[in-house]
Amino acid sequence: MRTRNILLVPLLAALCGCQPDTSNKPPEWQLADKTGCFQCHITGKNRLGPAWQSVSERYKNNPDAEAYLNNKIANGGGGAWISKEMPGYSEQLLTTANRKILVKYILSLQANSDI
Repeated sequence: MRTRNILLVPLLAALCGCQPDTSNKPPEWQLADKTGCFQCHITGKNRLGPAWQSVSERYKNNPDAEAYLNNKIANGGGGAWISKEMPGYSEQLLTTANRKILVKYILSLQANSDI
């Protein structure tokens, strides 16, 4: 019995810490998390895709940025950052309205933003 408890306590402690509390994150962040954006895009680092702060910095003065990024998310593509291609997110995966929400959020980020 004691051996089982000794093994169970570290396991429970590990499981309790698996999911960080995201309830304080903005709804845009939660949408991105639910959609899987953070599988490739990470705060402040280029991973498989660019950090969203870098995207914001690159396109902040581009009047066509919203349309360009909406199209990029919808249809995917590559070459703008790295050789990997981003898959497109169809209307079933991410509605046009939600794409627009994410694009506005991405473009609102500053270089030192903590998303």
